[in-house]
Amino acid sequence: MEFSVQITFRQQWNDNRLEFNDQKGKIKYLTMTERSKVWMPDTFFRNEKDGKFHNIIQPNLYVRVYPNGDVLYSIRVSLTLSCPMDLELFPLDTQTCHLKVASYGWTTKDLVYSWKKKAKAYDGTKRDYNLQSTIE
Repeated sequence: MEFSVQITFRQQWNDNRLEFNDQKGKIKYLTMTERSKVWMPDTFFRNEKDGKFHNIIQPNLYVRVYPNGDVLYSIRVSLTLSCPMDLELFPLDTQTCHLKVASYGWTTKDLVYSWKKKAKAYDGTKRDYNLQSTIE
């Protein structure tokens, strides 16, 4: 089985090479619209069957660089994801589908994914599930 979602996917990490002087608090962050200008984790969705980025008028993405070197990457994505189902108790069953995220080339010695805030299964009311990656 499969399910489809439209999400704003956000990742955050620190790159101390990007630290800059905030002019005594006058510069909160710098916003970029070209992700190729900074190092980015090579994240992919392990259970993706199909996916697309949103490019209506212009790409729906940004990269924010904060004075301390923190980087926030945000992009709008539509995904169709696989979801193995256990129908043994049908029609009284409940299914849980996952969004599986991983790095394509880095190991857990280089890059660790963690949820920014504790997220529970989507219940139709919560909308902000930010994924944070940390380089160690």
